[in-house]
Parts: sequence; structure tokens; C-alpha cells
Amino acid sequence: MSPVASAADASLGDQVAVFIDLENLALGAGEDLPGQADPIPYKALELLCRDYGNTSIRRAYADWSRPEFGRYQNSMAQNGITLIQVTRFGAQQKNAADILMAVDAMEVLITHPDVGTFLLVAGDGDYSPLVQRLREWGKRVVGVGTKASASSRLVAVCSEYKYWGTIVAAVNPAVRAEVGANFDIDDAKQLVVAAMEESPNTSATGSWLKSKMLALDPAFDERNYGSKSFRVLLSRLADVVEVTKSRSSSDIQVSLVAPRKGKNARASRPEPAGQA
Repeated sequence: MSPVASAADASLGDQVAVFIDLENLALGAGEDLPGQADPIPYKALELLCRDYGNTSIRRAYADWSRPEFGRYQNSMAQNGITLIQVTRFGAQQKNAADILMAVDAMEVLITHPDVGTFLLVAGDGDYSPLVQRLREWGKRVVGVGTKASASSRLVAVCSEYKYWGTIVAAVNPAVRAEVGANFDIDDAKQLVVAAMEESPNTSATGSWLKSKMLALDPAFDERNYGSKSFRVLLSRLADVVEVTKSRSSSDIQVSLVAPRKGKNARASRPEPAGQA
């Protein structure tokens, strides 16, 4: 499984639209990856554009006349990304890219009903109303941004939220240690426990657990913690969970090592959550 797509993927038939606030990404990526000459590499953009399915619409927004943004034009163009010029004047200077990107996204919502997934590379909380409206229309919205610039409000309203550093680390092993240092595995442990506390049974399937973890924290991604898969991450949390193979499916069964303390502790049944 790629670092962008998750186990809870929507149908493969969905068309995907990618909208990139390049100015926001460039500023945040420079802070997240200070030692990298190219914090927005071609390979990371390629991974971003391919991993959620057929990306039929790809657009990036910036004032391309500015050298700090214009330097990325070639990588964008080689990935089939249309460059949208952001012109600023008057009172719209600060939010010009936000407004243009939001208008275009809503236009795609109306004119391309086959687009089921919107991939928004943005970290500004001002995009939150756009995300909420897209989700009201039944669309899956995946946000992508940097640890430095991601708004907690935006992260909370997305279906999923991926960190740019993790995507770069997938194509550039040299930055994996640097990116991994930004994430504490104790946070993953707490999230696992919180999700398992909501299971109606004492055990749950791995797919159910990951889906619940994403519902509790859209920014969860096992690769943030240097794990190539969800199973690998769980194997590193042996003091918190016990993992066994399912007898009836290819999925795994997960249970807490310590007795549950949540609202479902007494009502627990031995049947695993996530199975019919």
C-alpha cells in the first residue's frame, strides 16, 4: 500500500481531481525539509498524482512569475499538471489562490460528477468550508500538507490527511529519518487504544481498526512512523495489542493486551468487529 492511498480506499472507478496550492506547499515544505535542495521533487508529485486512481484533473496554483514558485514549473508540467496563474491585486492579495482554487473545485463538482475523490494539497484552514461542502455532496476529500502549515481545523474535516514529508520520504530514503523524527510512536499507541475502546467486541479486524483510527484522526498514516504497512506498525506495538491471523479471512485480528476501560468494556463479546 502506498503512503498516499489507504486501506479504506473508495471505488477504483472514481475519477480523481488534484488541486495544489503550490505557494502554501512550497513554503511549508521548505520548513519541513530544510536540508533538501528540492523539497518538492518530481517523484513525489508523480506519486501524489497516481495513487488514488485515474487522476483526470490536475491543477496547481501560484504566482509563477516569482522564482521561489516558478522553479517548480518543470516538475509540475512533466506530471501533466496544469499551471494556473494567480494574479494578485487590491484586497484579494492574501487569499487569491484560495479563492481561485475553491471556485475551480466547485466547478468540477458540478461539471464532472464522475469525480469521486478530491485531492487538495493545502494546509490553510480557510479551505475547511470547501472540504465540508464537497463531503456534503458525498465526495471523498483527501488533504495533503506539511506539518509546518497544516491547520488542525482542515485536518479534522478531511476524509484523510497526508503529510508531504511522508510522501517525499517514500521516494527519497535519505529523508526518512528526518521525517520520522517529527512523529512520536506513542501517539500511534494512544490512537490504537482509543479505537479499540470503541469496538463492540474484545477483538477487531485489522481493516476495521485502521478505518476507525482514520475516523478518529484523519492524519493517521503508518508510514509517518517508518512502517511500510499497517501490520508492520502493529507488530511494533506488542506492548499494547496482540495480533493473530483470522480463521475465516485473510485479515488479521487485533485485541488489546490490557483489559479495556472504555464504555464497551462490560458489553464486549468475543466476536471480532469488522466481520459479518
